[in-house]
Amino acid sequence: MSVATVTTYMDIYSEVETDSLEDFDLGEEREIVLQCQGGDVDAMEVLVLRYQQWAYNIAYGILGHHEDAQDVTQDAFLSVWQNIGKFKFKSRFSTWFYRIVKNKALNLIDQRQRRKTEPMEIDDTQPWVPLDAETPERLALREERKQLVHQALARLKENHRTILVLRELQELSYNEIAEVIGCTLGRVKSRLHEARKALKAELEKMDYDW
Repeated sequence: MSVATVTTYMDIYSEVETDSLEDFDLGEEREIVLQCQGGDVDAMEVLVLRYQQWAYNIAYGILGHHEDAQDVTQDAFLSVWQNIGKFKFKSRFSTWFYRIVKNKALNLIDQRQRRKTEPMEIDDTQPWVPLDAETPERLALREERKQLVHQALARLKENHRTILVLRELQELSYNEIAEVIGCTLGRVKSRLHEARKALKAELEKMDYDW
């Protein structure tokens, strides 16, 4: 299985209808954040509407569980509201927010590991593959492959799973990922290479005809 194939099935994993953030002008973003820093609840609602699906996708990609991802998303927005005054515009708001969501998700994993709970179950109820004109057979095949990718991702190390979510699902640039996870550009590239190899290995263990 090639790296290209791995990326293809990461695309299957990430198929969620999400508004593009490319349209969020930097000037507009700055103005909304400044309004939030002034205590404007309506401005915060704009941020929530704009980023909630985006944040959920990140959390779900790391945790693989619907309710946990919802909880992390809500907790992340609460943290934004409580700490928005600390944002100094040294990066994009989205980069700062990514870091909050990622840390909340990883903290939840750490808490569970400390409590020695059972491994997380992958939530099979999420309709990540949108309805379309495909045949029932093709839809069933895509659903089966999607769940296998879920399972493979859940077996990866946290840093590998996180970087795949940021790059393949959320399509962050290498520079943006470096800001989010706090490492060098070179380390981002090498870790992403390691993560793709690890995912490829997990998928091949499943002995599935991809």
